[in-house]
Amino acid sequence: MAGDTPYRPRLNASMLHNYQGRPVVLMGMAHDVDNNGTSFKLKTSDGQDVQVHLTEPITEYIDGLTEVHGEVDNRNNIICQYYIAFPPEVSQNFDLDTYDRAVQLTQQFKEHYITGGAVEQT
Repeated sequence: MAGDTPYRPRLNASMLHNYQGRPVVLMGMAHDVDNNGTSFKLKTSDGQDVQVHLTEPITEYIDGLTEVHGEVDNRNNIICQYYIAFPPEVSQNFDLDTYDRAVQLTQQFKEHYITGGAVEQT
């Protein structure tokens, strides 16, 4: 049910410290998967690397544009609940700079950008 899904703001790395202990969404380029597959780095839309920790090892190759849903820990890492790895053709054509500007606007004008919560049906 839509009302059961927690609000997950879309952020960049510089905003994580304001959301420790809360669910968020980060978009960026995945790289440097560790050898045991339990973490990787995500270069976020503002050009910073964030460590993403997984609850189970990755069983697939992950590289390129990735959307991570998870909780921010006290070191501004992400404890990943799930991720979406986009195909290479999407990664090549996605403009992270424009995405970052949109993320900044939604945070700057939160009252004008409702990005989560239940949707009322009429």
